[in-house]
Amino acid sequence: MTGRLTSLARRGRVATSVILESALRITRRAAARARAHPRLAFIVLAAAVMPALIAAWLLLPSVDRDLTTLVRRGDLKIRLIETGVLRPARSITYRAPLAGRELEITHLVPEGTRVREGDLLVRLDTTDIENEKRRIVQDLRQAQLDLRGARIQRQEATAALESLIDGEGSLSLDELRAQLQLAERKVDRLTSEHESLKPLLEKGFITRDELERAAYELEQAQAELNLSRKKTRVYLERTYPRERERAQLELAQRAALEDVLEPRLEEARARAETLEQAIAGCEILAERPGLVVYEVLLSAHPRRKIRAGDRVTRSQGLITIPEVGRMIVESSVDEASLHKVRAGQSAVIRLDAYPDLTLDGKVSRVGTLARASADRPFEEKRFDLVVDVVTTRAELRPEMSARIDVLAGERRNVLLLPVNAVFEREGMLVAYVVKTFGIEARQVEAGESNEIDVEIVAGLREGERVTLLPPPESVAGGPAAAREGQDGATAPLAIR
Repeated sequence: MTGRLTSLARRGRVATSVILESALRITRRAAARARAHPRLAFIVLAAAVMPALIAAWLLLPSVDRDLTTLVRRGDLKIRLIETGVLRPARSITYRAPLAGRELEITHLVPEGTRVREGDLLVRLDTTDIENEKRRIVQDLRQAQLDLRGARIQRQEATAALESLIDGEGSLSLDELRAQLQLAERKVDRLTSEHESLKPLLEKGFITRDELERAAYELEQAQAELNLSRKKTRVYLERTYPRERERAQLELAQRAALEDVLEPRLEEARARAETLEQAIAGCEILAERPGLVVYEVLLSAHPRRKIRAGDRVTRSQGLITIPEVGRMIVESSVDEASLHKVRAGQSAVIRLDAYPDLTLDGKVSRVGTLARASADRPFEEKRFDLVVDVVTTRAELRPEMSARIDVLAGERRNVLLLPVNAVFEREGMLVAYVVKTFGIEARQVEAGESNEIDVEIVAGLREGERVTLLPPPESVAGGPAAAREGQDGATAPLAIR
């Protein structure tokens, strides 16, 4: 079409120059006649020039109306279109239940299965764990017996100490004290009797043998008193403290043994419970409904997904269940468009996998910090953009390619032009206005835009017709064309 306009313009220039030369000759003749007849001067000049002007206008290049558009007034919906990837809003990765232990996978639910809460996902081999549990149970029973015996011995030691303090020991001490008191009384009585017999011996009422017998009984009672005192002192100072210390030591030993056995028993019991839980945990059940996705086996070379028979540790992920009932689109927005988007804005989501499906969405988060590629640091900086997908019954899958259309704003009752009707020329924006006698290159000021229309703030009026293609340089007139050189270039406006 541009070549057609150029050809027409070239033919128009040749024809116009010929007609103008003829008109110039006719005008000269008319001027000579006008000097001869002054009253007929205007009529003569008009009759000479008008045919030339009409012929020149008819030979001007025509503009195809299909390649033009009108400046119209309307509402502009400002949209931001970006591509992204569909991801689950939340996912759970299931792993082996025990750290530091390799377990063999004996059962895997098929990948791609949609599971419900409580469904079996993975079963791991528990043979080694069950053998260890049996050993721990035996240790637990032995610890229970040992603790029971230690408690009985402690009770016996406690009873022995209590008996020493308040029982037999106390009785023995009371008995010694009673014997001592009786011996003292006996000595006092015999001493009094011996003293009373001395006057009787002098008076002849008793014999000396009777006095000596009384003296002997007193001496014997005195010896018994000394012995009773010694027994009491030895018992109080040596026997009783030693027996009490032995009983206390025995009680402390039994208590210490019990204190040692109790944690051992609790440890064995806790270990048995842990193994029981581990055995139960080797049947991994789904905590939430979702889609089964196998994890990559990190120890395999080359890398592959897990399968039954693999031996795995706690660090190895087994299955990931994305919550497909709540999905998001992860995308990004360029730095120049960041001001247009904010959390809470509505969005329309389309998927490459379902061309006829339209999903509603809402912007949930806009990145705070820009990110750039580490390999290409000078590329355009972009900010993360996350859009929540409104619940749908469609079978959405993670990693699907998506296109999001965010309604960033709206301008009402403004002048509009298609974006391909505005061009950049020598650093300014121009539109080519179709006039009666040609095409005028007119500078314009653009406002907001979307992928279809651009707002015209200044430079055009409603109803004016502009071209959708830049015309040949010789056809376009106006200030912009006057400033443009022979080799000046025009390009459609790239509007964000």
